[in-house]
Amino acid sequence: MILGAPIVLVSKRMGQVLDAMPASWLIALQVYRVLGSVFLIGWARGLVPGVFALPAGLGDVMTGLLAVPVAIWLAAGTLEARKAAVAWNVFGLLDFAIAVSIGLMIAPGPLQVIVPSIPNATGGIYPTVMIPAFAVPSSILLHVLSLRQLRRCSR
Repeated sequence: MILGAPIVLVSKRMGQVLDAMPASWLIALQVYRVLGSVFLIGWARGLVPGVFALPAGLGDVMTGLLAVPVAIWLAAGTLEARKAAVAWNVFGLLDFAIAVSIGLMIAPGPLQVIVPSIPNATGGIYPTVMIPAFAVPSSILLHVLSLRQLRRCSR
């Protein structure tokens, strides 16, 4: 993310691709974030600590559920819709910041400051490890690209 995002953001080719597509597409694409409900299901089954599952799962589900309505509204092209799209992107990024922070604080290791009643031992095991290793960085990149596109469209 630290190396890839700046490269993608300054890429002329990526800029041309983004400028050619409707701004609403990058938002609607993130409807898959409703799959964050897996954390809520894990919490309900007693497998994931609530201190992590509730904020991470609810944030993901809300981001995913709002993706399509915000994208449809943005397609209308109003200033209010653009502001809502920016707010939606910021909310999605804050959700990740909170989830990653809590995940680090409850994971066994030197950064652990919260010891939940349910151990958070599944975070580094396949397939769960694909969420922080692939899904989170990809989604962050989509939010950043969406914000870039919204900024360029406003000019």
